[in-house]
Amino acid sequence: MELDFVLSKVNRALQNGLPGDDAHSKLSPSHRKPASEYLAEVENYKTGCVVALITKNSNDESCLILMERVSHEKDVHSSQISFPGGKHEEEDESFYATAIRELEEEIGVTSSEINFISPLSELYIPPSNFLVKPFLCYSTSRLEYRPNQTEVKSLLEVPLAFFINDENINRGGFQSARGYFVNAPYYEFQSHKIWGATAMMIAEIVALINSEID
Repeated sequence: MELDFVLSKVNRALQNGLPGDDAHSKLSPSHRKPASEYLAEVENYKTGCVVALITKNSNDESCLILMERVSHEKDVHSSQISFPGGKHEEEDESFYATAIRELEEEIGVTSSEINFISPLSELYIPPSNFLVKPFLCYSTSRLEYRPNQTEVKSLLEVPLAFFINDENINRGGFQSARGYFVNAPYYEFQSHKIWGATAMMIAEIVALINSEID
């Protein structure tokens, strides 16, 4: 799938707004509610910001960059597959600035190497009490990654064609950070299971690419 084609589809679809909850529901765990419902119930949530980066892999295929987090005993999302990102700090100029700072800190990609497309729909994550604000970006160049080994165990360049193929969506049980089992859809790429909020954000990107807008 060529990058120019992907960007054209996404930009045209964005003219009609984000698919949001409708897209999220395709990869949503069975118990999950829309972000707006959670936010009506919770207080003092933290804000996290991530970058969903579309670029090219070594085969010149359009791909998304994901990271396998290092295992940390106190991190409820340790060892999971996620987009680069982290907590918004008061000194950050904006939520996008947070996402870009975390992108550079975690995988060594700077703002000068990427281009902004659009915010994506926000998601609330109950186990960590985070409201996540994703930002969709792209790079037309092959990037040189410099993963922070204290935070990143490995990087994945997952072709967008993999996510677009519905045959790659599975369903299974996961143990949540709170200790109970969750039934959820997931992608499995090279033995890595991609589920939860990350899979839901990917579902929105896929919905934009698959849009039939003329």
